Amino acid sequence: MHRTTIGVFAAVLLAAGLPALAQAAPAPDGTGIEARPAFQLPFDCNSKWRLDTWAHAPALDMVKEPNQVGTEGAPYRASADGVVRQSYYHSNAGNMIQINHGGGWFTTGIHLQSRAVAVGARVTRGQIIGRVGKTGPTSNGHPHLHYEQAFDRNGDGVASWGAAGTERVRPFFNGVEYGQANGRTWRNVVSRNC
Repeated sequence: MHRTTIGVFAAVLLAAGLPALAQAAPAPDGTGIEARPAFQLPFDCNSKWRLDTWAHAPALDMVKEPNQVGTEGAPYRASADGVVRQSYYHSNAGNMIQINHGGGWFTTGIHLQSRAVAVGARVTRGQIIGRVGKTGPTSNGHPHLHYEQAFDRNGDGVASWGAAGTERVRPFFNGVEYGQANGRTWRNVVSRNC
């Protein structure tokens, strides 16, 4: 997509009531440039979190630092402005929420203790949208947020999630990339969702 097209596209999104897009970044498939929201870590401002890819990069599992105390029930906040696309109980993932941030960008959080938003709700960055939990069998009974950012590569208006081969991409928070490979851990990542 050319830069001029992006500007026109951004104006159309704003006119339609979708969120403004903050920065440009290469598309996940390496072609063109797509507008990427200025995603922030989805937690309280200045709280510290551990991020792990385990065996499902680029997805991240997040627990509270330094010892995971306070993870369960912690507020799950919108990473950027958007519109709730999915909010329901999934038989494997538990409580989940997916937000459409415009420009083809989506975020998905699963294993939530509770959901505070319904499909179609407009959310703003930093708004509480749920609580971190351990719902669904794939949580293994361990409180954490399984978090994904995705880009709608095929342009069908939705973003697949939850498994290899889906449209998930490496997450960015406050301009820093995570999720580059399996078996990676980032300690004491500070939320700037202020």
